[in-house]
Amino acid sequence: MDNILDKINLNNVNWVNKYSIAVFLFVIWLGFFDKYNFLTQRHLSNTLNNLEERKEMYERQLETAIKEREVMNSDIEKYAREHYFMHKPNEKVFVIKEPEKIKTK
Repeated sequence: MDNILDKINLNNVNWVNKYSIAVFLFVIWLGFFDKYNFLTQRHLSNTLNNLEERKEMYERQLETAIKEREVMNSDIEKYAREHYFMHKPNEKVFVIKEPEKIKTK
């Protein structure tokens, strides 16, 4: 234990001067007390990532909605029969769905 304390020897520390203390205090100030501290930056980064993911999701939904609108405008009667099961009087509509694929992880 005495060997460790002799190696540390706090009396002979050359790097402790007014500049190193100022830099240390500046880093502490920026890290924890400033308006843009580390925690705030991390929170903003996470928020930005979430918003970008949501933007991509909405863009994909927009693409599918545009495609669906094009299909609907091309043949509105067919679209109504397939999606809303509309039919003419004295007519029966049979809907055949493909089986859903099981997702495996």
